[in-house]
Amino acid sequence: MEKTLQRPARLWKQRSIPLWIVIALSLLCLSGCAGSGKPQYDVQKYLLTYPSPSFEASEKLPVSVKVNRFSIAAAYNSTGMIFRDDAYGLDAFNYSRWAVNPADMIGDLLLADMRAGNLFQAVLSRYDLEEGRFILSGGIEEFYLRAEKKNKVARIVLSISLQDSAEKETGKRIMYQKTYTREMPLQDASPKGYCAAASQAMQAVSREILRDVYAAVKTKAP
Repeated sequence: MEKTLQRPARLWKQRSIPLWIVIALSLLCLSGCAGSGKPQYDVQKYLLTYPSPSFEASEKLPVSVKVNRFSIAAAYNSTGMIFRDDAYGLDAFNYSRWAVNPADMIGDLLLADMRAGNLFQAVLSRYDLEEGRFILSGGIEEFYLRAEKKNKVARIVLSISLQDSAEKETGKRIMYQKTYTREMPLQDASPKGYCAAASQAMQAVSREILRDVYAAVKTKAP
């Protein structure tokens, strides 16, 4: 019986591979896999930024305005920094992206500008439970870098609508609808330069939107 138990042990000893060989082979395999892999790149993330417009001479209106969440065309509904070099092609930078979806980024910027402008008694966001008297909705129709050979411009096209929730007749609730288009040339042909140009374009669009909203609301403000 003892010989029977010892026999498999002897066979295992004869067939076993030294531990140092196993370790060496494992290290070679790991180094080979690491060497054959693609190099890692850091993805740079960008946000539009600019000083909010000032309207110090304007009278504050005693009303509330709520800014709904913005929509965005499907072609631009991602955090990719999209560029187009012709009417058909569409591409995005590999290692540069927007920090958040452009719909939320632009909607939040407009909300911040409306609050900083001090034009209305209250400016509510989509997260606020209160319902505003006037409802501002928007959609991004185009948002990309037009990369032509001679010049490169940041292009933004926004559609805006304003409703009066106090209006009883549905057909009369919409106070105005308008599309805003702005292009700004790049000073630096890079993703950072594109972000800077798009920021300038959004700043100009925001100021125009705020003026139109203020003028429309003022016609119905008490």
